[in-house]
Amino acid sequence: MAGRLVILSGPSGVGKDSVLHAWKASNPNVQRVVAYTTRPPRVGEMDGVDYNFVSRSRFSQLIDEGAFLEHKEVFGNSYATPLHDMEALLEQGKIAVLKIDVQGALTAMHHRPDAISIFLLPPDIEELGRRIRGRGTDDPADIERRLRHAWEEIELSNQYGHRVVNRDLGEAVREIEGIVN
Repeated sequence: MAGRLVILSGPSGVGKDSVLHAWKASNPNVQRVVAYTTRPPRVGEMDGVDYNFVSRSRFSQLIDEGAFLEHKEVFGNSYATPLHDMEALLEQGKIAVLKIDVQGALTAMHHRPDAISIFLLPPDIEELGRRIRGRGTDDPADIERRLRHAWEEIELSNQYGHRVVNRDLGEAVREIEGIVN
């Protein structure tokens, strides 16, 4: 059985990780394609689990080797979707999830029109601000930059096949599962 490719995007703080974690817990076929990045790991992040953390020179080498479906720079760091890992999950019949930003998602959608694209929305911008501040990982200038960027991303959400509001975690997961099935 061939797998399905899902692109999951949304602004910083919308709950992409929480939704994906809950979805994986309820459906063992759901597997996130672990992206590559040049940014340093945050506290608690593990190489090969959260991201594949690589140097800028290694990242450039992988681009030259054609290893990525898409790659981009976001907030001064590079990110990419590994082709081989994605294809391996699809060949295993898995639901391969690309958790990527809008810029990368639009490129991925162009290269993979068969992908199911889902944009995760916050209930409102005030709640998004509360979620970003509540993480405690960003300074005030970063928070403001992320909120401005969120508006830009939300404006592009009409480019996606589906939009899901993350008001309630369980409800969002059920809606995504329904879209994919």
